[in-house]
Amino acid sequence: MKKEGIFCLLMALALTGCNSRPVMIGADPGEEPSEVGLYQLRALDPLQISLLGIPTEKQIETTIDEKGTITLPYIDEPVKASGMTTSELERKIQRIYTDGKIYRNITVNIATKAKSYYLEGEVRNPQEYPLNRRITLLQAIAAASGYTDYANKTKVTITRNGQIMKFNAKNIEKHPEQDVPVEAGDRIKVHRSLI
Repeated sequence: MKKEGIFCLLMALALTGCNSRPVMIGADPGEEPSEVGLYQLRALDPLQISLLGIPTEKQIETTIDEKGTITLPYIDEPVKASGMTTSELERKIQRIYTDGKIYRNITVNIATKAKSYYLEGEVRNPQEYPLNRRITLLQAIAAASGYTDYANKTKVTITRNGQIMKFNAKNIEKHPEQDVPVEAGDRIKVHRSLI
């Protein structure tokens, strides 16, 4: 097999076809694709934004609004932040200030407040876990060293904002495309088998 054919075969495993390229849903045109596995910002995430290297350095504490945007000094339009990693948003804000000739040189640092999810019930290490990258339900269970001998894999619940969602982890293992992302504040419980 020619080198090009091998490359195409390898790419087909990761993508949907040799000529396709990954697309970020909801991304602004021209934005770089998200770094895989890193936490993507979303509405109501609190941010600490430092604008450095300018005449009057600023520390801004803000929250991403329901539309997924933030408001910044000297910028007329709200800036879209949801769906981006902190490093992507840092680069975007730098571009806005320099392209708009507001500042020639600016360094932007963004920090999100600590995020976590909770795992309880029939997992080997039930506890609070930091959420610093994108993680799915099955990955969260694996991070807790997997199930105990008494786990009921067909009865897993996620409590999110007061709502309880039920999942059959056994089915998800057979159909990984059905795996769901974990969000900050989620309380995941693997229930006990009756047997």
